[in-house]
Amino acid sequence: MKRISAILAAAVVLAACGSNRSDKQIIENFYNAVLGRTEMTDALLKKSLSDGILSSLWEADYPDTYSYWAFRTGFQDGPGNVSQVDGIESLGDGWYRVSYQDMGTPGVTEVKVEGGKITDYRPFRVPYTQASNYYKRNDDIEDVLPTKITSQEQLNQFFGMAAFMGRGGEPTKIDFGKSFVIPVIVPETNLETEIIINGIYHSRPDALTLSYSVIQGEEPQTYTIAPFSLLIVDNIYRDCTITLENQ
Repeated sequence: MKRISAILAAAVVLAACGSNRSDKQIIENFYNAVLGRTEMTDALLKKSLSDGILSSLWEADYPDTYSYWAFRTGFQDGPGNVSQVDGIESLGDGWYRVSYQDMGTPGVTEVKVEGGKITDYRPFRVPYTQASNYYKRNDDIEDVLPTKITSQEQLNQFFGMAAFMGRGGEPTKIDFGKSFVIPVIVPETNLETEIIINGIYHSRPDALTLSYSVIQGEEPQTYTIAPFSLLIVDNIYRDCTITLENQ
């Protein structure tokens, strides 16, 4: 009986793994066509996407056309010729994070697979790194802080490095030859406060929207804090306008 139970359990695991591989293969085949590595056909679109997604992608102005490029970054051109899938990561509940290069522009889109088809997707997200071990130099920088910081000199006007002993004590290094910084800051407060970054979305070819949330406690503290977050973003997006949205 124990042997039979073990065999059944192994079969369940193998089936689950096989399903996961199948989902990833569906996504990879679709994205290879989206990125131009293979031919995109109506048959592949209808095989890969649910009816609901196909309906939302229908282009009324262009007969028999689906705007499948909504799964890409939105850039018309890029800094290179590389267009490829870099990775497909399972997020659970049918969702997968697809990391890719779109003519050299890094992109991340999340898609959901159900019943062998992509049934939902989340807009292209811009990759970023959250800097640590910095402090705010002045109490009143909110009124003069730019939406993007593009040089070390500019960063030094508003923020200083707060190194400490031990692992992880060094401030995050920022190479302004390759990156710029988007600061998110909230007014000084005596409430426990956390800034949650929901994501940076490439809402238009020339614009980024940074979505964040602020969570605060109810009990006043005996001291004040100046909550902020510094996000390091690739210079590919440096010329985009930045919009901050507090959700």
